[in-house]
Amino acid sequence: MDEPLPDEAAEPDDLRWRVIRAKPKSEHLAAHHLRAAGFEAFCPRLRHLKKTTRGPVWYVEAMFPCYLFCRYSIRESLRHVLSTAFVSSALTFMHDAGSVSDALILSLRAEFDAQEIITVETQIAAGEAVDIVDGPMRGLSATVTRVLPGRDRVRVLLEFIGGLQEIEVPLMSLLTGRDPRRAALPRSD
Repeated sequence: MDEPLPDEAAEPDDLRWRVIRAKPKSEHLAAHHLRAAGFEAFCPRLRHLKKTTRGPVWYVEAMFPCYLFCRYSIRESLRHVLSTAFVSSALTFMHDAGSVSDALILSLRAEFDAQEIITVETQIAAGEAVDIVDGPMRGLSATVTRVLPGRDRVRVLLEFIGGLQEIEVPLMSLLTGRDPRRAALPRSD
């Protein structure tokens, strides 16, 4: 005789927020198509200024690359969600399809604007390792020694002609290896 599964292990069939895997760089498109199909979807994205070899460029990227959140019922809507454009799969954990608490989604949404984007300002600090991507010192690595106030310039220490030299360079000519997602996370003090 088959015994019924305990409540914790029963397959959930209620309406919950769940994690969806999207195709790479298409998280916002998957969210758009899920909304068009009548589902509630949330795809938090970060807008940040990235210094590139062609100058500063604003990028908008998913906070969780390849993942977004969708509110749906597994029994009623899983097939429909999985067949939506730009959706790869539904994240599953044991017996559940990656459910996330409503409180977590509410707290995330409170940090983002109506377009589900947050702008992240990244500041360069003394002691930080940087690459120079513009000007005569292009291609060299350096360490920031001082940020000069109000001039959008910094002093960096770099190895040049057999010794360490401190030079002044424009702030926008530096590239850091810092991840903007880390700057967007709330600080726990």
